[in-house]
Amino acid sequence: MRRFLSLVLTFALAGAAVVTAEKAKTPQDMDVAMKKVGKTQQDLNKAINAMAYADAKKQVDIMKTTLTDAENFWVVNKKMDAQQFSKDAIAKLDALDKALTEKTPDQAKATAAYKEATAACNSCHKVYRGVDANSQFIIKPGSI
Repeated sequence: MRRFLSLVLTFALAGAAVVTAEKAKTPQDMDVAMKKVGKTQQDLNKAINAMAYADAKKQVDIMKTTLTDAENFWVVNKKMDAQQFSKDAIAKLDALDKALTEKTPDQAKATAAYKEATAACNSCHKVYRGVDANSQFIIKPGSI
């Protein structure tokens, strides 16, 4: 029994370390997270348009997890407004998730919720996102 408990505790601690390691701390971590969100958002839009709501829900789950982990970057950099942008975007994704998991999802409702979620994302982008000389998205210089 003691061996079993030791094994469970070891896996729990290892799992916690992995979860902690995924939280964005550096601009590079944030860049990776935002690129993942960007790709996932495109896949989400395609799934909603195709009325593939189960696939869309999977994309929403990925976005929520990634944005939650990315929010840590704003905590580390003490950017309260960006933390609130993250919370707002996640709340809009929760509303989209709810629209997608209705017994009979409504295409118009899902599309409207998707647009609200992307608008929430864009609120942060207006303040913190820029492009570099190679037209790659970056954190706007001087914003952190």
